[in-house]
Amino acid sequence: ALVLASCAHNKISSVVKKLFDRYLMSLQLLFAVVILLAATIPTIHGEDDLRNNNNNYDNGNYALTSSTHKSLLIAAGCFWCAEQAYEQYAPGVIEVVSGYAGSDGIESPTYRNHPGHYEVILIEYDPNSTSYELLLQYAWRNLDPFDQYGQFCDRGFSYQSALFYANEEEMLIAEQVRSEVLDLHPDWDNESVVVPLLERPFFWRAEGYHQDYYIKNPWNYEYYKERCGRTKRLKEVWGEEQYNCYHDLELSCFNKTAVNEDGVSIEAVVNVKNAPEESGKVRGAPVWGIIVAVVFAVGV
Repeated sequence: ALVLASCAHNKISSVVKKLFDRYLMSLQLLFAVVILLAATIPTIHGEDDLRNNNNNYDNGNYALTSSTHKSLLIAAGCFWCAEQAYEQYAPGVIEVVSGYAGSDGIESPTYRNHPGHYEVILIEYDPNSTSYELLLQYAWRNLDPFDQYGQFCDRGFSYQSALFYANEEEMLIAEQVRSEVLDLHPDWDNESVVVPLLERPFFWRAEGYHQDYYIKNPWNYEYYKERCGRTKRLKEVWGEEQYNCYHDLELSCFNKTAVNEDGVSIEAVVNVKNAPEESGKVRGAPVWGIIVAVVFAVGV
């Protein structure tokens, strides 16, 4: 009986060991697949293609859709939110592209490695339908001018605000708009407004999964934006009325018009991508957040 029991025990131990070894191999294989996928994400989203584009000084590695269009560059915190603000609400905007820019930044920055770069958006616009000056007015209403360490919940250099000019004419316009903003708010201390006006650096387009994020991932996007406190803080800084004026699909405050670069008032066109309006609801945690929480709880 003892011999039989010992044999049975050895067989069970052998089976358990084989199952455990297979389990370890499965985990190792899964880990290798995850590492491989993480390493290939930049290529999947076109990062290598972007590096090989024919670049030009004005728009970095982004080509305007028309030779009659112009562009400007701004840094207003998270580029997902800045992109949405311009594509939906600013008149005359053709396309907004998320990316990285900084005079001291590294070559070929990526989301995981962009020291010296701001998160920026490049705004392609039709000068017959809007102007650099008007779009700067929108820029101010989409940032916190008093925060020198980031924007809203995001901290660090890459999230700091900045407005860029490409030439002397744009520099003078940028200074004029800044003065107008301060004139509208005489209670603001000039020294406390920390948004720099900078010469425009080279623009590097961000990975594909960052583009149109608010359209492709509306639940995750609205959850992030609400939890980050962006809308709440903008209303605190600019006031409810002024915030609504610059975030209105009907452009009610401007009689549905915009002034173009020739100084002509025309019928304004917004939301060129026909994106659905924000729900305004307080979102719960996105699906990926729930999954992570469950896996962590089970693991514990």
